[in-house]
Amino acid sequence: MYNFLFSADPKQALRMFRHLSALIALFAFTLVGIFFYYYDLYSVEKETLESILIFFWLGVLVFTFLIRSGLNKKFSDPSLTIGQLLWGTLYLLTITYLMNEWRGLMLMAYFGMLSFGFFKLKFREFMSVIMTAVLGYFLVILYIFIYEPERININLELLQLLAFTCSASIMLYTGSSIHRLRDRSKKQYVALQQAHELNKKLATTDELTGLYNRRYFMDQLAQQKALSERDGSDFVVCYFDLDHFKQINDTFGHHTGDIVLKKFSQILSTSIREIDYAARFGGEEFVCLLVNTDIENAIKITERIRESLENYNFSDIAPALHATVSIGISNFKQFNTIQETLMNADNRMYRAKQLGRNKVVYTDEDEDATL
Repeated sequence: MYNFLFSADPKQALRMFRHLSALIALFAFTLVGIFFYYYDLYSVEKETLESILIFFWLGVLVFTFLIRSGLNKKFSDPSLTIGQLLWGTLYLLTITYLMNEWRGLMLMAYFGMLSFGFFKLKFREFMSVIMTAVLGYFLVILYIFIYEPERININLELLQLLAFTCSASIMLYTGSSIHRLRDRSKKQYVALQQAHELNKKLATTDELTGLYNRRYFMDQLAQQKALSERDGSDFVVCYFDLDHFKQINDTFGHHTGDIVLKKFSQILSTSIREIDYAARFGGEEFVCLLVNTDIENAIKITERIRESLENYNFSDIAPALHATVSIGISNFKQFNTIQETLMNADNRMYRAKQLGRNKVVYTDEDEDATL
């Protein structure tokens, strides 16, 4: 029964819950209205009253169908709050017209109905619904006064209209205040979520380059080690160090050095897959984790990275600026520990420096050690 009434979508389920709550209140009011009839509070035949109740409830069930079927999502307000309130207002105005001198009792029903708009409607929307109710009540008593004067005590009705207008104005103020508080709370919640995401990002990424930081990278290495030991897969750690970076800073300034770091970070992040990880280890040192990759594929990737930086044109920043990178790579299965794999990639990177820089070193053997 629950699955039949409520959607799996949490927002739709909440809308349906609120609608059913309103249905229960309306059903109770309908029973009271029937009770009124048997105490001769209506100036209408039984068949007419039954037709009105059936017509009204068919309209209510249309809203039920729209919300449960999901068609309500096509409207600007998926909750259909204004539509439901206006339909209820039309019903209450009809009953108000049908009742005799006790029609003032209907005014109390408005307050229960209008309270459903407190948490959803903006000031202008809420005011339009209240103005419809007040103006509608005025037109009802005006019509009865002109065409059926024997059914009305005009002085009493005008006093009731004045009291209803004052009470509705207070409801408008209260409703708009609640909406403002709700809107403010929502904005504060969004700001809190954004601050949380920012803190999370700052805790895992390098502020200058946008790559992951050292701590996050080491956590991912530990997870990848556990996965590799479980399924027998391999991964490669790549160690990068920009060549003569201190000279770049001294010659062109630290701002230019930061631009070089950012550009290399961009080259690095766009050269690997989404499942891989790139991080700044500190200064001009970078590392990369290539998931489920062997040495042969890692050589192709790192060589492409090396060539991209070597061939990049920095002339728009400084005509004489040229940047290269030395790279050492090491696969996990060769050493079986994170520390040795990372340390070996670091040692191979330093060997690339010794061999003339701007190279990729992928083995400890003297022959065919570099590209």
